[in-house]
Amino acid sequence: MWEKLINKYRHKGVLVDSNLLIGYMIGTLNPIHLDNCRATKAFTPDDFILLKNFLGQFRKIITTPHVLTEVSNLSGKLPETLHAEFRAVFRVLIHALSEKCDSAENISKRDEFLRFGLADTAISMIAPGSYLVLTDEVSLAGLLQKRGADVVNFNHMRMIRMQEMKG
Repeated sequence: MWEKLINKYRHKGVLVDSNLLIGYMIGTLNPIHLDNCRATKAFTPDDFILLKNFLGQFRKIITTPHVLTEVSNLSGKLPETLHAEFRAVFRVLIHALSEKCDSAENISKRDEFLRFGLADTAISMIAPGSYLVLTDEVSLAGLLQKRGADVVNFNHMRMIRMQEMKG
């Protein structure tokens, strides 16, 4: 279903929002820990596999400093015994990511900043015409579509996986 978008952005990259990026990172640590973080309780090991397989089709995973800050802050919701282990995985993955940025000052001048905040507004500025965005946030997906960005809603991927498992 998303083959055209994957082919279009395979070499350019996919920009992953904060919720999914932390799910990916915690799953990389160990999928059983997804249940140990409030930010990823809704993720299952099957979601991690789906996410990992999808991201594995791209040469680059794109991020922003604002997304990385959100991921770092969300990781604080892990049990303290996992903090050092998570940060070791986080460090390795940061080196594998391609970071794009604009200043918070520029981002905050955008009208959508008041509704979407720093990280999502940064994504909406960077993505259109450059990267595919993977999100699980309906409101962010809508904003991106309005701005002409290609976006995949991870929740749709989950629903299709569930339908395939049933039928």
